[in-house]
Amino acid sequence: MRITVTNLVLIALLLIAGSFSFLLYTDLQEAKEKIEKYQDIEKLNQRSEDFIEALVYGKHKKYLTGEQLERYEAGLKEYGEPTEKNMAKINEFKIHQLFTKKQKNKDDEAESYAIVQIRYETGDPNQYGDDYIHTLTVNSHWVKDAGEWKVDHIDMALLEDSRDEMLRKQAEEALRKAGQAN
Repeated sequence: MRITVTNLVLIALLLIAGSFSFLLYTDLQEAKEKIEKYQDIEKLNQRSEDFIEALVYGKHKKYLTGEQLERYEAGLKEYGEPTEKNMAKINEFKIHQLFTKKQKNKDDEAESYAIVQIRYETGDPNQYGDDYIHTLTVNSHWVKDAGEWKVDHIDMALLEDSRDEMLRKQAEEALRKAGQAN
């Protein structure tokens, strides 16, 4: 078989096309991996939102693992199952902010931070002035447990309480009356 210039050019073009195809294939695989990571964080963000709603209504056991699940079960043994009778009536809750991020260099750990406002029903459900409002921060540490994101640690803190404003006004009124008495 005689090698001609045309054959050499065709072989060279074939090699270039093959290496170009290989580069495109590896770029495609890298892009798929990045998309999967973003989809995973989006799923986790939605799961965080679902978890907070379940937490507010006391239905969050299925989201827990590890130490946090043990604490939940110990609370059930000590205080019993939450019932509608012993739970506060929640009129509404809002998630004002929710931020979820994965831990650096750890694909199986993440954290979510949320600011949540809960309005409890204390009287007429249509009259806002009678309601009791809590604003909380909820910090959750997430780990992958058997391929599913679960919470192994929760930190909650009270940011604001609607009764704080009422108590402040009462104190100001008492000080004003005390100043008038003198």
